[in-house]
Amino acid sequence: MVCSRCGAELNPKQRYCMRCGALNYDHPDNQKMKQYITEQELEDANQKYQKAVNTSAETIEIGGKLYAESLAKDKKTTYVDTRVMLVLLLVITIGLGAIYYFVFPYSLTMMFSLCFLFFILCFIILTNIAIYMKGGYSGFSLFVPFYSQYAYFDIAFGNGWLFLISFIPVVGIIYSFYAIYKMGKAFGKSGWLTLFFPFIMLPIIAFSDMSIYRGMGKKYKTYVEKGKKRNTKLPSFVCCILIFIAFFGFTQLPVASDVALYFTQKDIERARNDVSNDIRDGLYICNGQLLNAKKGEYYILVDDLSDAQRYPIPIRSSLNGKKISGYFYIVNKKSKNEPKIYYNITDGEHIFSEDDKLPSSIPKDAVVCTKES
Repeated sequence: MVCSRCGAELNPKQRYCMRCGALNYDHPDNQKMKQYITEQELEDANQKYQKAVNTSAETIEIGGKLYAESLAKDKKTTYVDTRVMLVLLLVITIGLGAIYYFVFPYSLTMMFSLCFLFFILCFIILTNIAIYMKGGYSGFSLFVPFYSQYAYFDIAFGNGWLFLISFIPVVGIIYSFYAIYKMGKAFGKSGWLTLFFPFIMLPIIAFSDMSIYRGMGKKYKTYVEKGKKRNTKLPSFVCCILIFIAFFGFTQLPVASDVALYFTQKDIERARNDVSNDIRDGLYICNGQLLNAKKGEYYILVDDLSDAQRYPIPIRSSLNGKKISGYFYIVNKKSKNEPKIYYNITDGEHIFSEDDKLPSSIPKDAVVCTKES
């Protein structure tokens, strides 16, 4: 016995075909159901099934209603690829870090800090660009005064002119928070989570493939009707490059030297804290005795500041890129108290010292302590 619909082998005891689900009207339990469909209707249904099997159906009829199937080509014309934006941002950030470290002699601490600031700033802007583009607007709409607000409210509420309410004192502030709530709802997310955790929810809305616009934006309707594919690469590239140029230009400003001095001093302070912890742990020996158990004045010679810290991160001066050397001056007046540590460090051009009275080099009769390996 075979199925009348798909031709698969059918057991007479089976109520329906295990392959296509067609009912076996010869089964006793299905005899009553045969009265609801004529032989002609059954034959028509079988023909439609065979046609659907042999061809790719674009629509499917369920309960007398036609449902369009989401085709791959439709996805390509309307899908906003936001992942390329993150890849582009990561590549430019790495490029900026390479320039800061190899072209400008910044330390790793300063390089990572500036690159992190660059990444966060660009990430925030790209998040908004992605949301605008998912809502049917151009990525450059974010940078147009007033129009950017119009577009934002159109995406959130379906009526862009509501942005005028944001100019009303007090009421405008409250309504702006409500717009964030509505933005989450427009993309099928929790409005309350978007309102209270926008730094988490907005990036999810922007870069997640599961976040699809479900709002009533007028521009989005036109965008879908045209089936136009949004180019995310151009606005992302322009945004990142402009901020890249701004960060690159920062190195030419006088304030860059002050920032480099700040980070160099922070590296020295971090190394001093590591020396203090090592003294407390009994890692420095002076004439065969632990440094923290002796009273007096001692010196720790540092040929490379990187060797004095606990972390395997090379330290160099952000002012000229050279290694930092010098000494730490330890004063231990009471054996029970933690010794005070001063430093006299130089990168060859600049001297970093907490006490102008400290000599430029260790005195010949000074007690020099060494670190146990």
